[in-house]
Amino acid sequence: MNELLAVTSAICASALICTLVSNFVTDGSTKKIISLVLGAFIICSMIVPIKNAVNGFSEEIAETQISDSAVSTDDEAYSREILKQTRKNLESSLKDLLLQNGVEINSCEIILALTDDNSIIISSVRIYISKEYTQYTDLISEITFQNFSVQPNIITE
Repeated sequence: MNELLAVTSAICASALICTLVSNFVTDGSTKKIISLVLGAFIICSMIVPIKNAVNGFSEEIAETQISDSAVSTDDEAYSREILKQTRKNLESSLKDLLLQNGVEINSCEIILALTDDNSIIISSVRIYISKEYTQYTDLISEITFQNFSVQPNIITE
């Protein structure tokens, strides 16, 4: 954008200077010579900014390194979003189930995996509880196994 502004302002300034100079010259042969010089001046004032803009242009495009894990198809991105939302839903459900049974947990983390036939399985469940709820570890394990078919890893914080 700056190059376009430079070209435009140079052309306008050149045209203004040429107009002023040609108005002050009255003699026929001198006016022809001045017109020739001013025409050359206008052409040069248009060429120089364009030449500078072209010199700043590089034909080589910088090659960026993208890892294979960063590149994904729409299906892979969609699958990741489904796994992410499913994980959030399952974690919320587990917290609610335990709360209904009188156990308040600090947080839980459910690790999901996608199988070859595009089904989702629960790989592991980690439940973080405070020390006051350590006597409920058996109840937590039982509820989690009944509802998620996975033996949880209970961590006391």
